[in-house]
Amino acid sequence: MSEAMRHIEALARLLPDAQRSAHAYARQIDLFSGADEVERAHPSGRAYVAATRMALLQSEVGEALQEIRDRAVDLDPAARRPDDALSLELADILIRTLELSEYLGVDLGAALVAKTADTLRGYRHGGVRF
Repeated sequence: MSEAMRHIEALARLLPDAQRSAHAYARQIDLFSGADEVERAHPSGRAYVAATRMALLQSEVGEALQEIRDRAVDLDPAARRPDDALSLELADILIRTLELSEYLGVDLGAALVAKTADTLRGYRHGGVRF
């Protein structure tokens, strides 16, 4: 087994707790106020709430992209600070991804291991490298 795969598997073991924590954090700060009512009120309520969470994740990716496009953030890794705008946007992406995974019951760790194993065997989505 490669060193990369060992690291991925170590990360995967941490993800279930991280997912639960991100979900609890979202509830604590009332990130999805009213979502429970929407989910109960409509036949496709859960799908609507999941799609809304996905759209908010996409919004965070857009905000991170905007930080890069504005060129206000130094992209040199040596200049990276944990509280700079880009770092904070990437943290938002991670929190939203973990929370969404927990909401949908996705075992993100197992999915990460499966995806990484496929990629290491040579699979590339559509054969595209970049």
